[in-house]
Amino acid sequence: MTSTSTGPTDPLGSDAGSRGGPSAEPVTGAAAEPAAGPAATTGAADRPATPPLRCVVVTPYATLGGSERWLLALLDGAAARLDAEVWLLEDGPLRTELERRDVPTLVLPTGADARSLAARGADLARRLRAGDADVLLANGVKAAAAAVPAARLVGVPVVWAKHDFSFDSTLARPLGALADAVLATSAAVAAATGRDDVALVPPPRPAREPASRLEAQAFWSAAGAPVPADAPAAGRRTLAMLTRLVAYKGVDTAIAALAEPAAAGWDLLVVGPDDPSEPGERARLEALAADLGVAGRVRLVPEVDDAGHWLAAVDAVAVLTRTAGAFGREGYSLVALEALAAGVPLLGGRGNPEVERMATAAGRVVATGDPATPDGARAVTDVARGLAELGDPDVRRATRLGAERLHAAHPDAATCTALTVGLLAETAGRPGAGLAPAEPVTVLTCFKDEAGHVDGVVARVVEQLGPDDEYLLVDDHSTDGTSEELAAWARREPRIRVLPGPGVNLSAARNHGFAHATHAVVACTDAGVEPAPGWLDALRTPFAERLPAAPSGAAAAADQGGPASPLGPDAVALSGRGVDLVVGVYEVDGGDPWRDAARLALFPAVAEARRRTPLVRMAGTLTGRRFDAARLDGRSMACTVEAWKRAGGFDESLYSSEDAVFGSAVRAAGGRSVLALDACVTWAQSGRIGETAAMYRKYGEWGGRAGSWPLVSRDLVRGSAYLVAPVLAVRGGAATRALLALGALGYLAVPLSRARAEHADPATVALMPLALALKDVAKAVGCARGSLGRLRGDRA
Repeated sequence: MTSTSTGPTDPLGSDAGSRGGPSAEPVTGAAAEPAAGPAATTGAADRPATPPLRCVVVTPYATLGGSERWLLALLDGAAARLDAEVWLLEDGPLRTELERRDVPTLVLPTGADARSLAARGADLARRLRAGDADVLLANGVKAAAAAVPAARLVGVPVVWAKHDFSFDSTLARPLGALADAVLATSAAVAAATGRDDVALVPPPRPAREPASRLEAQAFWSAAGAPVPADAPAAGRRTLAMLTRLVAYKGVDTAIAALAEPAAAGWDLLVVGPDDPSEPGERARLEALAADLGVAGRVRLVPEVDDAGHWLAAVDAVAVLTRTAGAFGREGYSLVALEALAAGVPLLGGRGNPEVERMATAAGRVVATGDPATPDGARAVTDVARGLAELGDPDVRRATRLGAERLHAAHPDAATCTALTVGLLAETAGRPGAGLAPAEPVTVLTCFKDEAGHVDGVVARVVEQLGPDDEYLLVDDHSTDGTSEELAAWARREPRIRVLPGPGVNLSAARNHGFAHATHAVVACTDAGVEPAPGWLDALRTPFAERLPAAPSGAAAAADQGGPASPLGPDAVALSGRGVDLVVGVYEVDGGDPWRDAARLALFPAVAEARRRTPLVRMAGTLTGRRFDAARLDGRSMACTVEAWKRAGGFDESLYSSEDAVFGSAVRAAGGRSVLALDACVTWAQSGRIGETAAMYRKYGEWGGRAGSWPLVSRDLVRGSAYLVAPVLAVRGGAATRALLALGALGYLAVPLSRARAEHADPATVALMPLALALKDVAKAVGCARGSLGRLRGDRA
């Protein structure tokens, strides 16, 4: 491990062997081995967990502040689900804590200036490109400034954990736009990103019950900062502040307040380390206390491990953080949460939304400011007045009741960990990663004249069933021997039931299967596909996830100064949300030039969904060739029966595109869908050009009949390009033709890069433009026909 200087703290944010690739510095700790793959036929209770989520964490500071303690709590609570590695941008005590937990750790010293961050970003991109991380977690704004652009460049999904308001005016919006997801401690912290989908997960309440007052008094006496048991009876009380010694934390305001007559009965205990960015702050505070004549009532104690556990000995806790340039304001004070747990009144500084909320119910809200300014002088008077009020026994009883109510309503560590890991897994396209299969499911496959294609899918599903699962095979009036093949499977496999279908179309057959499902979740696949090992568990486990909620309008209003819920603006996020629909993925077979050309040019690739580089993102947006939680494909999916009912089932007027329309209906009915990249099947495409054209014409027609604007607009725009481009090429000048050539090259960029990576033969490469044109024109023709039929009210 490279030794790192603990020089001045980087002022870019106060958020409180390498998983990503080769490193120059040694890595400490042993990487966790991935969990074994799921056994084929064990019971749900005995089935091993799905493989854990490979997560790289980039964190900026190595002190043990709020965001570092948050990270340690996450790693402790999620050890079974995360195969994590932490990259620190400075060295310090956090590394020791990580090594004690056997978390692989890498120190990458990084300055705060733009050049240092850019250089580190380039280095992170190189490491991530060489690694196998499923997701990156950027812990704080400095980490995000270096890591979010790097991850976006190489396509690694990235989540920014935003803890406070640092650099909101300059960095919050661009970093929020680049990150795949943002996790914030409150709606106020989330607001500057400009996103309406920020996940809200507050820090958890303390895991341990706080020490009693007697235990805490004994602890502080042993620590050299005694809090006498008889002090309140003698008219003396103690105000505590647990904080780094930097000016904007407001310790000077508390010292100045002691000199006010209203606070004559109060002493101040300040516990916390010197901050390298302000090495003279301790001396300044001591001089201030001496100048004001209160030096004998102020104790400045160096950092004490787990100091928040021992707060019951004091009579009030103050959080007086003020704005200072790009810094200041508390995102979600852990000290305030510890005060609530101990039942100690809170003196909360105005301008810190969550601290204000807690102090309103369990203490007093006071002004903040630099005591040397007029506003700060008024804040000193306000703090002294607040201390005087908190000395009243009736007020203290009321604040204790408020603290107990808030503490009981606040989420615990298990809940916060589950919500955070759920967001990381969803962002990575691996919801349910690290979870063991639990509840039984129904699997559904519909058949119509699929003789010879039954065993391929049924055998692969059966080997993945648990003992309490069921497998429904709907025989939709087959006439070619399919019925006999299905009956043979039912005779030898008791978990299989064969249902006669309605004989209408695939939508009606699927609805028939859902209506007869025994279990609450139905997983679907089709004839002609082969599910990969682990497919069923990858569809099943996401339903055990708890995913965080985005801020509601009421929550955001409360954090912007509106009325606050007694549970706080984060109440919408505390219970999390379940999953209603899981969207799986598929791979396409090849084997000859035409099928390989179609596979490379026409279909999305699972590997690209795991590494969504800017080129892949752009191509997916322009062509629709991407896997997405908002685009359901019936080859691989799972849905709750309840969500199926709310959506009105599959539209039985549609003979194609019914799966995409159903997915939209589930979401329109309030359902939540997630993408599961591990739920993969292999689909055997047709090797005949005419059949390929007919398939896409059918897709286009039924997309048009469904009236789905995303489907219709994409098909018609692409199809019209084949009419407009030749005209422009003939009538336009050299510049126009050059632009058309660049456009065509861009359209082919991803297929060509795939062909290059696979060393495709020349015949395959030559057929790729034909495959693209065939698809686009066939879908456009079908879409126009279906749209006209919809307008005329033609029956299918």
